[in-house]
Amino acid sequence: MKWIARSTLISFGLLLLSACATSPFQGVDNEVTAIGPADALNAPFRVGEQVIWGGQIVSVNNLEQFTELELVALPLDGADRPRRDREAGVRFVIRHSGFLEPMSFSPGRYVTALGVFESIEPRTVGDFVADQPVLLSERIELWPVVQRSAFDNVSIGVGVRL
Repeated sequence: MKWIARSTLISFGLLLLSACATSPFQGVDNEVTAIGPADALNAPFRVGEQVIWGGQIVSVNNLEQFTELELVALPLDGADRPRRDREAGVRFVIRHSGFLEPMSFSPGRYVTALGVFESIEPRTVGDFVADQPVLLSERIELWPVVQRSAFDNVSIGVGVRL
């Protein structure tokens, strides 16, 4: 009987470990500067440093040599996923060498990029001109679309949610 309890406990522990999310950029954390896009606007001396930024895509523009994604910044969780439950921050640009499919990298999708803080550029949002930090990407993670089910907001009793 003891071995059943022990094996159940081990199985439960392994299940918990497998559920932990890891960053797609794991292994480069020691080289990454811990500044976000809003911080970068006030720290142009940080140009050239490696960063990880993420957020929600506002627009995509494929040019001859590269693709530009304009995003609104969101704080990242421990797995470097944009936190969808948080307020959006400043806008920033990811400049990616080559073509990115606009149907995949469409407005509303969430991405995280590892790259180099390249510059601060004035860009327009409607008629308003705002400085936006630019990240020259080395790697981009396009996060899956979250499918909502009919049971997302079903509650039973007090404190039990399905």
